[in-house]
This record gives sequence, C-alpha cells and structure tokens, in this order.
Amino acid sequence: MILAVTVLLWASSAAVAADSGYIELEDGLTLAEQFGYVPDYSQHVVTFAPDGSPTIRSRSASQDRTSFVHRLEGGQWVKHDLLAALRSAYPRLAGTVHAGGLASDRVDWDIRGRAYTVLTIRLKHSGVLRSVLMASADGLRSWQVLELPFSRYRPRAVPHDRGNVIAEHSSGSRPLEGPPLIGVYGRIGPWKGQWASLNQLRVMKPVWRGTKLKLPTPVVASGKALPLLQAAGGSSFAVTHGHTSFFVYATVAALRAKTTPTYVAVYDSRTRCVKKRKLIARSRPSNDSHCSPGICMDSTGILHVATGAHGWPFWYTRSTQPHSAVSWTKPTQVIENGFVTDPEGSSPRVRQTYLSMACGPDDVIHIVCRQGRSGDDEHLDGLFHNALVHTSLAPAQRSWEVPDLIVVPPQPGYSNYYQKLTVDQLGRLFVSCSYFSRRDPPATRRARRFHHRMVLMSDDGGATWRFATNDDFMVGLSPGTDPPETEASGTQAPVPADASGAWAD
Repeated sequence: MILAVTVLLWASSAAVAADSGYIELEDGLTLAEQFGYVPDYSQHVVTFAPDGSPTIRSRSASQDRTSFVHRLEGGQWVKHDLLAALRSAYPRLAGTVHAGGLASDRVDWDIRGRAYTVLTIRLKHSGVLRSVLMASADGLRSWQVLELPFSRYRPRAVPHDRGNVIAEHSSGSRPLEGPPLIGVYGRIGPWKGQWASLNQLRVMKPVWRGTKLKLPTPVVASGKALPLLQAAGGSSFAVTHGHTSFFVYATVAALRAKTTPTYVAVYDSRTRCVKKRKLIARSRPSNDSHCSPGICMDSTGILHVATGAHGWPFWYTRSTQPHSAVSWTKPTQVIENGFVTDPEGSSPRVRQTYLSMACGPDDVIHIVCRQGRSGDDEHLDGLFHNALVHTSLAPAQRSWEVPDLIVVPPQPGYSNYYQKLTVDQLGRLFVSCSYFSRRDPPATRRARRFHHRMVLMSDDGGATWRFATNDDFMVGLSPGTDPPETEASGTQAPVPADASGAWAD
C-alpha cells in the first residue's frame, strides 16, 4: 500500500510540475515529502545509447563514489558493474574520487554502440590519484581499463581540487562518431586568483584496433590553461567530425586583466597534432575556472561556442563556415537582461554561472545555467536568489529567448544546483541537478551538497519542466534501429541536407 501511494504521489508530482512549468522547492521538505519523488533510477546524468535506451552512471550523496551503470532494459533498470573491471586492473583499488559529478559524471556512447566513461581513482596506501578511461564494446557487460598518460597527481589540500581529466561527450542528440577526445590537465604552478592556477593541457584521441582500444601519445595543446571546474555545467569541451576534433579551453590572463580568454583549437587524429589555435571570446571575471567554455555542432556542421562566467553574462559565438574553426561571429551576450541589479543598484547586471550547453536535432541551441535574480516579486518576495534557468536560440533567431525557470530555491541568497544537461534523439531535454545552500551548517554542507537530487525533463523545448518517469524513458526507445555508418567503418558519412545557410549572420 505504501509503495502504491508513493508511485501515485510521484505520478501526480510530475503533473503538478508540468502545470507550473518548473520545480519550486519548499524549505525543510525533501523531494519525496513535497512531491512524492522516489524514482527507481539513479538520479544522475542521463545519456542515451544509439537505440534510445537511457543510461545513468550511479551516484549517491557522496561526491566521490560510483559503482555501476543503470540502463533501462525491457522496462527494468539493470545494473552493470564498473568496480570489478577496476579491481582487476588495480587490485589495491580503494575507491573512485570526485565521481559523483564533481569531476566526472556520465557514460557516453558512439554510433556503433560502444560506451565510454572516465574516472579518477585512488589506491590503498597511496596519496597519488590516477585517472582512467573505461570502454565497453558489448553493451556494458565488460569493460576495458586504460590509464591515461600524465594523469597521475597528488591532490592539493585546498577546497578547489576538481580533478584533472575531461572527455568529449555527446553535446546533442546524436551519439559520438567514435571514441571521445580526452584532455588531461597538469598543474604547473600557482596563478593569482581564488579559482586560478597555471596548467598544461594535453589532448589525445583513442583508437580502436580490432576489439582493443588504444591510446596515442598525448599532444600539448596549451601551457597556460586554467584548471578544470566540472562540478556544475558540464558542457562538452570538444566535438568531432571525421578525423577532426574541435576543442575549447580557457587560459590564464595578465594579472590586471578583467576577462578570461577562450580559445578554440583543432586536433587531427591522423597526424596527431594540434593546430589553428584561435582566441574567439572573453568572459568575466578574469582568471576564474568558472569561465569554462563549451562547444557543440549542429546538423549543418556549424560550431557553436559559449564561454562560462562567474556572476556575469555568458558570451556566445559560432563559426561562419561548417566544420571549420577559421572564422567566427562577433561574440554576443546570451542573456541581455534579467531580474538582477549589481550590489550598488546603479545599473542592470546579468549574472550567469555554470554553462550547460547542447544542440537539439532541430539545431536549436539550449543553455541551462544558474542565474542570479532579484526584483522577481513572484518568488521569495523579490529578494536576491539563484534560480536554475533555461534559454535557447533557434537557427532563425538573432537573440536568445528570455530564460524559463527550471528550479526555484526555497531560500534567498546563494544556491548551487550542480546541474548537467543532455538531449535525447527525440529532442527532449534532461537536466540532472541538486539543490545546495550555504545556509546549511558548515558541519553538514559536504553531506548535504547533493541532497534534493533529481532528474527533470522537458518535451516542449524547455518551456516547462517536470520529474522524469520511466514512461518518459520508454517513449524514447527505438528497438531494432541500426546505428548509422560513418567514415570509420569505410563508408561515407552522411552529408547534411543544408550546409550553407541555416545559421545566417
């Protein structure tokens, strides 16, 4: 009877959320108490296999642990173990580190149905962490484990350790063409700024040799890179077409600078070299790893880049030619105005932080972020608060949509949602997020950082949001669909229907 009531409450909560269009949290209540939300899937980043089946790498309240991958099979969530392969490769395995979304968070698929995930691990009686790439070519039943070169590091005794490895992931509704581009950051030394240090960024593109995945020698992409910050946002740092991977990164700036530079570069998997580094945008503030950029590519081959920010506007630019990083449009603000004023109240100021960006099958670009808002009398008596919001840009539009609310906090002041955005083959949006407030006592903040964990979805382009249900996931399944062939299989990749004019300047 209790189970039946819980299921009914969850079903009704989805309807309530759809009616209101967003989730408005109440102080002191859990999601189960307020909405009856008690799903049987892991509440983490949702990704999709070529057949449309959802996969979710496990997490708990810990910011460190993961142990399996949930996949919806035959209407049931099936657990596929990760730790057995890790223990086989590392008998002294003590556990995973920052795998609850602080540094890595998901499984990604390529169009041949092969799965990939990156993890940082620690061994017993060792103070050195190491990072690995795990790959499965048999539907998550078994995993290869490859230690990433130059990835070993000793964590610093500071609160801003966010890991040192980043992987390309699907930044839209299509799976990856092949193995993801991998980036490894190595700390060179300090740099002025609370969220800054000087890092060397190396990139590599794994290749399949028969049934074995191999790692080439990494290539240095930058000696001035800012450190990683993947706790929230989680946009892909790379996108690949054929043998060419386009990737973005932020660098340190002169000590008196006001902005953080964003660069795009090109990696050629045939020559294994990096070329065509180009400065394409800047965002505020300077020397702040919150300014992590993201990149995605639409169906015509146009590249889209947005730079992260920390309490300032995101900046957006796109390539002027398909599959080319040579020339870019003049950067423009993602949000031009909002319910925000600066502390002195002298002028409007848009506050965006933590960039989550993806491209839908209709070539609409979606961004989810934390937005500082005040003067919004409908919520929290108009007091300043941080809400989770969504905005989008369609090919025919010249400006971004006014943000839609996703989550409204129960308290004014600081909030963090640790959100990540993905898109399925039908173009539906999925956001994995939490709610965290600094009003929690310091002794309980770490334990409560990921409470109110939820998976939300929108099937109307981000206008309304509700809790994702198993029925929603079943709708996206397409059993029997064969993945498309690519150049990697010896056939010509599909040519876009319109590679010339969808994103006119």
